[in-house]
Amino acid sequence: MATDQRESYRDFVNPQWTRLLDVLSMNVRYQRCENVELITDDGRRILDFLSGYCVHNAGHNHPRIVAALKDELERRGPAMLQSHVPEGAGALAERLTAKAGGGLTQGGGTCCMRKARFTG
Repeated sequence: MATDQRESYRDFVNPQWTRLLDVLSMNVRYQRCENVELITDDGRRILDFLSGYCVHNAGHNHPRIVAALKDELERRGPAMLQSHVPEGAGALAERLTAKAGGGLTQGGGTCCMRKARFTG
């Protein structure tokens, strides 16, 4: 059994990806991430140009997002239940409908988000 998590990832998940990260000197451990920076275990600060869409919109660990997540977790409210109308979903749909110019109930959620993104 591999002793290092990176070795396990290399051996059992994606050896090509770990090889590429090694070649690019990007296979490092991160202590934390803040805004647009990745902070390595040895204290280096690296600007993050490669993360996904959510990071580019708000940065890593945006204080308002972290606070909202903590608040929601502390509420211990229902999540991912199919047997009720979720709180806030109607208000969000109303706002998206206004931004997209109406018609969000046709085509499912992906179409709705696409409409809202390109019209608002």
